[in-house]
Amino acid sequence: MPALSCIELTTAEQQLAIDMVWLVLRESIKQQQLVMPAMPDCTVLQQQAGCFITLYVDEQLRGCIGTSVAEKPLWQNICTYSYNSAFKDYRFDPIKFAELKQLSFQISILSACSSIDNLGEQALVSELNAGVDGLVIEYQQHNALFLPSVWDALPKPEVFVAKLKVKAGLAEDYWHPDIKLFRFQTLLIKSAS
Repeated sequence: MPALSCIELTTAEQQLAIDMVWLVLRESIKQQQLVMPAMPDCTVLQQQAGCFITLYVDEQLRGCIGTSVAEKPLWQNICTYSYNSAFKDYRFDPIKFAELKQLSFQISILSACSSIDNLGEQALVSELNAGVDGLVIEYQQHNALFLPSVWDALPKPEVFVAKLKVKAGLAEDYWHPDIKLFRFQTLLIKSAS
């Protein structure tokens, strides 16, 4: 399968995105609310695109929130989900100013999702491109998403799929022909550690 199309950013545009995340984090800690920067004078960041922001403190996960839906301009999603990852991820306490010195992050800009025919779990496992594909699973009220970066922790495709099902609230060994599957890829931007 050919690579899915992601937005491409120059080095300068990537740095602008990184700078926006730092601004949102610093100012939002100070003001105890989301502080949005002015709209950047950058056409590519004004395109609609989904993204996830993953925060790390001392290289340990500290927050990860985003959207696969491209309904808002990328720069707005980067800022909103930077804030949400720092202050709204229910798994963690809100980020504190003192943690910023040890904080690093990744901005994952998502391609559009591409439907995968559900031909069974084994077919899915054999079709996935480890380290490249992100995956969305939907079944009735259950849904979950793994970014391609999750392959670093779960490098075996069968484990990747099993753990995604658990994240969706399904049993590891559950499968149903009505499960909907979507793949996507990301442009990954990393802050300096």
